[in-house]
Amino acid sequence: MAKQLRDMALSCALVDLDLDGGGMDVLVGIEGAPGMRLGRIRAPLGRVDPQALGEELPVWDGIPLLSNDPWTAPPQGWWDVDAAVSAMAGLADLLLIDAGRGRHLGNLRSLKGLPSLLMVDMTVLGLARAKALLHALNGRRDDGDRAQDSPLISCRPPMALIGMMPTQHRVSHGVDPEQAEEFLGRSLDVVLKPQTKLSASVLDGRGLERVPRTYARALQPLVERIVGMVVVGERKEERVSSRGLTWSEAVK
Repeated sequence: MAKQLRDMALSCALVDLDLDGGGMDVLVGIEGAPGMRLGRIRAPLGRVDPQALGEELPVWDGIPLLSNDPWTAPPQGWWDVDAAVSAMAGLADLLLIDAGRGRHLGNLRSLKGLPSLLMVDMTVLGLARAKALLHALNGRRDDGDRAQDSPLISCRPPMALIGMMPTQHRVSHGVDPEQAEEFLGRSLDVVLKPQTKLSASVLDGRGLERVPRTYARALQPLVERIVGMVVVGERKEERVSSRGLTWSEAVK
């Protein structure tokens, strides 16, 4: 999605907030590239300079990437992570974040109310986990401020669900999309099938060598929706600015 957005003349940046797992740099094949990782960022005053951070980041195919390597750094304060996300947001038109399962992110003010996508593992266990997460996110929306101390990410409930069928070495087949939608109580926007060459390149440590065309075609409608949201946001910002207010003041 980041590559497609970049090709549509929008600058993008990537952030790895899977605090338990991490390894986005390994996923895309640039783990050996020098540069800043999330675990090294310290912001005792709650602020990181975007330009200074941008100059220290590794770049994947023209896209700045802040990866998380939790096995190489001690735990951070939530304010360090929050400052890092805010700084990354100042580097590009769009910031795409891997939030893992959304845990340990409840205090991040930089993520509050943002749009989200949910990747669903199309297995029985994966669907059960997705349903629990959807219920929790909807519960946060209904509870409002009462949920502010929750460890769960404070973004909006997912705008779209992306199903990922399991690889053949895990199970013989995944759950049918129709059954999955009935269980989840909402439709799946995209269902992706595993690509043997892609899986092999990632598992062998070569990284994401090439995005399959089938993935690009399947994700294109979602990419266009995101672009539409950005364009609308820019128009709102222009109208707000004409009244002498900044966009941040208008949305508080």
